[in-house]
Amino acid sequence: FRVGPDFPDSVRTCLLHQKLQMMNCCITRKKTREENAHRSQSMEIDDVDETESEDDEFFECTSEELTNEELTTTKPQLKAKHLLWNKPAGRLAKHPSLRLIQTGDPLYLPITQDPVPKTEDQLEEDAQVMMQLGTDKYASEMRARMMSASLLSDMESFKAANPGAVLEDFIRWYSPRDWIDDEGHLSPRMMITDNPWSTTWASAQPVPAHRQKRLFDDTREAEKALHYLCSKRIGQVAQLLLPTLTHAALYTLSLQKQEALPSLPDVAQSILNKLQYATKPIHQKLQLYEEITRDIESVEALVAQVNSLQHKLGGNNDSKEFTSFLIQLMRGKEVSVPGGSRGDIGARITTMFRDAQKAAHMMTSVSNINKDTINAEDSRYKIFPEPSCKEFILRAMIPRPSPSSTPQPQRLYVCLKRDHIRLAGFFSEDTTFL
Repeated sequence: FRVGPDFPDSVRTCLLHQKLQMMNCCITRKKTREENAHRSQSMEIDDVDETESEDDEFFECTSEELTNEELTTTKPQLKAKHLLWNKPAGRLAKHPSLRLIQTGDPLYLPITQDPVPKTEDQLEEDAQVMMQLGTDKYASEMRARMMSASLLSDMESFKAANPGAVLEDFIRWYSPRDWIDDEGHLSPRMMITDNPWSTTWASAQPVPAHRQKRLFDDTREAEKALHYLCSKRIGQVAQLLLPTLTHAALYTLSLQKQEALPSLPDVAQSILNKLQYATKPIHQKLQLYEEITRDIESVEALVAQVNSLQHKLGGNNDSKEFTSFLIQLMRGKEVSVPGGSRGDIGARITTMFRDAQKAAHMMTSVSNINKDTINAEDSRYKIFPEPSCKEFILRAMIPRPSPSSTPQPQRLYVCLKRDHIRLAGFFSEDTTFL
């Protein structure tokens, strides 16, 4: 199977594929991080120069001079833009329409850290930790802190890219549904006192993404994935492949379109429902897989029988008559051959028996036999093998016990074998008119 570097649908694959995908993701993240580290300083310098060029405004010189009060108020504002802590960093692109509420400067999209990929077992571990924290106030705070790690990183990146931004600016970009544009204020849930968004914003510092603590430690996660695979035995690794192998077998089975098995799609769907239930938990239940394997094996045997009969008796014959014959042959013990021995199916059956007779009487050394001998031997072979027994059935309508009685059905069955003879009679009498 193909293992990609990212995690678009990680939980939809088996756990082994997720671990291999995690290692590829770690390798890709590390390469990207090392490449960005060399370009971070030059990008910051370019961002500062671009910001200064955009913010510069030119006015025509006039004869009027600034007063002392205007000079005292203008110099700190100009100086504030050049402070080290106030320089924008980590900008990705300018937003096409939004501007900061307080300063009116263009809103810039920040460079944020990528989402943290997690495998299915890691998601279950996180869920168990959340449940074990409890329901008290301290547990709620810890739970909110664990869940807001990515939010804090995005807020710090936003503050670094947009100096002078407020929470409303971040909400307009990050969660537009929580900003009521017509009234110009936040949604009711964002205006709750000490909500997680406001507390996280208050604690966030303007730090660009490349200077933040990594949300995803690629080195540690790669080591964990390698340790997980190295600690497994060959049999345990094979068990991790059970969902993939079972899905592949069921998919191959569903591609078999046999008109002689009209219930095949329904049977495949029922097996698929069992498989979905079996692959849902992380801890595999081998009993469910054994049951599914037996179901697939039984259906596969039926498909193989139909394919064999189709090849031996029908060839390229796809007529409704032949399909009906196959259905009756698969369901019943005895079936009438269309056209008898003179039909196409009967001729094929005769040829099969003749070839079997030739194979049974074939001599060990073929090189010493000429064509005349072969033709002579072929003429001696019978089309059908010697019968194991001969059966005779006599049926008649005879009045019994007297000639004037009503005729009644009579039947006599005879079975002749080499060592014994068996007779079975069925006789009826007219008891009304004796």
